[in-house]
Amino acid sequence: MKKLFSRILASMLVVVMAAMVLAGCGGSGGDTSNSGSSSGDTSAAGDSASGSAGSGETVMLKWIQIGGIPQNNDAVVAAMNEYSIEKIGIGVEISYLDWGVWSDKVTAMINSGEYWDIMFTNGDKYTSGIALGAFADLTDMLAETPGLTELIPDKVWEGVKVNGKIYSVPTYKDSSQTQYWVWDKEVADKYNIDWENIHSVDDLDPVLYTIQDGIKSGDIQNTQYALSIASDGINGFLMNYESPIPAIGVRYDDESAKVVNVFEQDDIMNTLKHMHKWYNDGLINPDAATTDQGPQWCVVSSGQGFPGAEVSWATGRGKDVYAEPFAGPIYSTTSILGSVNAISVSSKYKAEALKYLEFVNTDETMRNMFAYGIEGTDFTKNDDGTITRTENCYSPATYSQATYFNLYPVAPNPADQWKKVEEWNDTAASSVLLGFNFDRSNVETEIANCSLVMDRYKKELYTGTRNPEEAVPALYEELEKAGLETIRAEYQKQIDEWKASK
Repeated sequence: MKKLFSRILASMLVVVMAAMVLAGCGGSGGDTSNSGSSSGDTSAAGDSASGSAGSGETVMLKWIQIGGIPQNNDAVVAAMNEYSIEKIGIGVEISYLDWGVWSDKVTAMINSGEYWDIMFTNGDKYTSGIALGAFADLTDMLAETPGLTELIPDKVWEGVKVNGKIYSVPTYKDSSQTQYWVWDKEVADKYNIDWENIHSVDDLDPVLYTIQDGIKSGDIQNTQYALSIASDGINGFLMNYESPIPAIGVRYDDESAKVVNVFEQDDIMNTLKHMHKWYNDGLINPDAATTDQGPQWCVVSSGQGFPGAEVSWATGRGKDVYAEPFAGPIYSTTSILGSVNAISVSSKYKAEALKYLEFVNTDETMRNMFAYGIEGTDFTKNDDGTITRTENCYSPATYSQATYFNLYPVAPNPADQWKKVEEWNDTAASSVLLGFNFDRSNVETEIANCSLVMDRYKKELYTGTRNPEEAVPALYEELEKAGLETIRAEYQKQIDEWKASK
């Protein structure tokens, strides 16, 4: 009877919450004044915190997510909870931390011991959280959630391991990294550009000069430069190296896993030399080193993507595009740790939290509700299996939630979009450092000092503004004074120990 009463009460709360939100439709959606948390009724979460999951009562979890509060959030969370409570007896309160404050806030939450059950995290935040003892060890618990272990490939699980243990559920999506050249279709067709066979900067070189001639003659409008870039230069040009800082790293296919000076390597130096030549010859915008955002439209650019990403790139530019990979796909620790969800070591409901993550990842209805909201309100289904999203719809950071591989593709993407991405992942090479996580604690000061040096060089180096044959030796001279060799020795030592333990 207690179980039945609890479920009836939970359902009544859901209905009341939904009715309150729907009564306010026509406004701006979710209550964005709530400084980063869902504005739905959280009393159930507070009550369950002192209850016992073993009693059969509904468990309400607190999940820390990234981004602003989505439109229509209250109604969607209510619908999600109605569905998940009916299916597995578990609901969720989602607290959103806006992009600009997420990093500092999660650090403060971990340091203060604030209560939460599930937390989106990534990269260094993940490894530092483990070092602080904030995240639960899920290694043995995963035996109770076979849906997760069957869904997510071993390579992806390998990427979240620290000292051989698993402390998070990785978000299985475009988890391998691929970098593309993205071309304006109209220009590429007009000049018969062989875009499918342009992969290296050597291949790109003569084409850029042809484009620049077209700009000078007036045949190509709306730009002055063949390669319009921002201060990060060619996006992803360092992706073949796993690094504690950009200046040193290990090439993904070097079986010896030797730490090298990245900017001195032939492939990277060749790119930097081309960039400098293009800059001097007027093919690159002269303000590149001081520009944080590139133009919306350009003839050619670089970007991280996956099969089918052309649709999004075309939408962003307002014109059709061609896209061809120039690096990847590669599974690396860095690419996989772009999105993971950890469970608090202090959670009263670790097993339930892991079960909820399994449910979100494996139940198609739940996954699409979490990503897209309520059918008929936030999106409509199309006959081909895609969906069309409505104006002012619920739109959270989908990449931070769960797998992509049971999502409805959003039109005009093709119905098999995510199948193609999953197949692309299957072709990815694995970095020699897949599963290695660097413990920075012994060299935090040196990394901070070297990062300051890098900040003074990288923008001009990456954009071709400075001659790399002069800038690179000067950079390494300053980096050595700042402690580079201490970082290199520690990085190599940990790599060698990790390799020996495998």
